[in-house]
Amino acid sequence: MADQSQAALVQSETKKLKRELTLLPLFGLLYFTVCGGAFGIEPLIGYSGPGLALLLIAITPFIFSLPNVLMVRELNSMMPVEGGYYHWVKQAFGPFAGFLAGWNNWVVSWLDVAIYPVLAVTNLSYFIPALDTGTMVGGFFVSGPVTRWLIAAIIIWAISYLQIRGARLAGLFTNWLGIFVLAPLGLLSVLGIFQWIRSGYTASLPFLPEGENLIGAFSTGLFVVMWNFMGWELPAVAGDEIVNPRKTYPRAMALTLAATILTYTLPVVAGLFGGAGADGRWQVWGIEAENREVGIISNFVDEEVLSNAFDQTAKAKGVSVADVSLYDINVPPVMAIRDQLVSWGVDPTSLSGWEFPQIGDAVGRLVGGEPLARTMGTLLTVAAILSMIGLFVGNSLGGSRIPFALAADGMFPTFLLKVHPRFGTPWISIILVGIIFTVFSWQAFSFLVVADVFLQTLVILAEFAALWKLRITKPHFPRQAVPGGISGLILITLGPVSIIVLAIVSQYLEEGFASIGWALAFMAIGALIYFPMRHFVKPGIPDVNPYQASD
Repeated sequence: MADQSQAALVQSETKKLKRELTLLPLFGLLYFTVCGGAFGIEPLIGYSGPGLALLLIAITPFIFSLPNVLMVRELNSMMPVEGGYYHWVKQAFGPFAGFLAGWNNWVVSWLDVAIYPVLAVTNLSYFIPALDTGTMVGGFFVSGPVTRWLIAAIIIWAISYLQIRGARLAGLFTNWLGIFVLAPLGLLSVLGIFQWIRSGYTASLPFLPEGENLIGAFSTGLFVVMWNFMGWELPAVAGDEIVNPRKTYPRAMALTLAATILTYTLPVVAGLFGGAGADGRWQVWGIEAENREVGIISNFVDEEVLSNAFDQTAKAKGVSVADVSLYDINVPPVMAIRDQLVSWGVDPTSLSGWEFPQIGDAVGRLVGGEPLARTMGTLLTVAAILSMIGLFVGNSLGGSRIPFALAADGMFPTFLLKVHPRFGTPWISIILVGIIFTVFSWQAFSFLVVADVFLQTLVILAEFAALWKLRITKPHFPRQAVPGGISGLILITLGPVSIIVLAIVSQYLEEGFASIGWALAFMAIGALIYFPMRHFVKPGIPDVNPYQASD
């Protein structure tokens, strides 16, 4: 009797899900999952060089994104249900593998998605200095970090409420965000190309940074560009909320792929050739200070030379090294770099280089002087804030649906199955994820973010493996198959798998075992949770049949 009641509960709650995601709302959610604007691509230029960066931006959509799109299209057309990739991997390799796929990407949402509200608030501090310095509230002083966290929490819960109100409403919200994000980037593209034509700038930009070898620049750039072109499978977890998912999802992916290519290509080209890349300025795009006590000049001056320069200046002035300003130093090698950075409009003591607000400022200054420079900087800062909010909306959709899908399949507690009677959304699951996002948005957890790269790429590898396995074991099931038969499967698998393996190796060499160690620890937790869920929760709850989805 208890078993029957559990099965009835699952059936009654899943039927309440509202299928209301049409093409445009789904396109907005997918765009802000995969891309969300050009913000985040800047380090590709600073660390890999403009020539290699442009090459990677040109080829990555075809050797990484398009294969992912074709893989997702085939698997989603077979199983367009709530849970998406969880069911794809489960049907290919069994319940344990499926559970780990769902668990891994859910953990990724804790570590990665929760950062976006923090980044939005960090950009907002440009307009509200109290977010950095702190403020008085009701007679009590609230420090900058606490203030930023509180504002981030407000964003998290506002978006959580939006998600509860419906996936369609969240999608339409991203459509409007997209307009306000892309308009400043479009204006930058127009101004930069105009300045390029007007100036007749023909100087060739270097392929690699000076002194950098191809392997090092390529591995770093590959990681950056891959991260800016992935996430195609994540909104598929809302399969039961998409109208006609077998047709709507592929169309949304096609629109997103085209929009993503344009979003990255036009602003980068316009910035590089419109003045923000000339005379070596590209070297400060997206970089972070190697020595945070000194600033980004430490990226351009040998550490030993810089240290000796501080020591010499301190001895000459009879003060401690701590009392020496970078601008007190008169050692020629340091002075030359310092003066060069200043001539570019870059503070050598800043902790980070140029992102698109600064790039827009530089292009605007050349086209229209100080007023246009300030306008472009402000517009692109607002766009960056809205982009981070949009990325949170898009990526949090998947994070909030996986617990529901696992509960519907008897692998998470059944209280997560509650669907809002009016809005048709898994509101308890959304609230749970909102609590987790609020906790992980506290900056003390930022060191864990490196683990999400390994976890998500493992899931993508499992999805490609599932594509092959299901093509062999279930060849007659209806699907929108990758064209070309086995040859087509080989072609679309080689690029993504090679890139992912190279990215994992690169991350290990750069970050050490800590990055993989944390990921393995989270996976071990998931493996341990699987067995009590299978033993105590699963009995009486039948497996979801992902092939029976109706359009």
